[in-house]
Amino acid sequence: MLETLLNKVEALINERGSAVVLREHLALLRARIGQLERENADLRAQAQQAQVHVEQQGDQLRRFSQDNPEGWCCDACGSVDIKRTGSRPDPTFGRLGVKQAAMTCRPCGAVSYFTLD
Repeated sequence: MLETLLNKVEALINERGSAVVLREHLALLRARIGQLERENADLRAQAQQAQVHVEQQGDQLRRFSQDNPEGWCCDACGSVDIKRTGSRPDPTFGRLGVKQAAMTCRPCGAVSYFTLD
């Protein structure tokens, strides 16, 4: 884009040959370059913020996968941000040695139970 602007300025200079025209177009070019540099700085800042957000989301995802590798959801609110806090015998098959994991939801505090394989 910058090269296109410079080519246009050069074409105008060649056509007109005026120092006044050259000065005016160079002033316009400088203004446009300044605007593009500000936009570039803004975009770099936005990209940096996005990178921080991505890293935070990655940390949260790693925590979820460690605390809740099965991807179970809270029965009360549906969140996957749950952590195993214990276990109990399965109400139906407990006599056969089947257990349920007690998972506590971080957002709402509800405890949900899931049958272990």
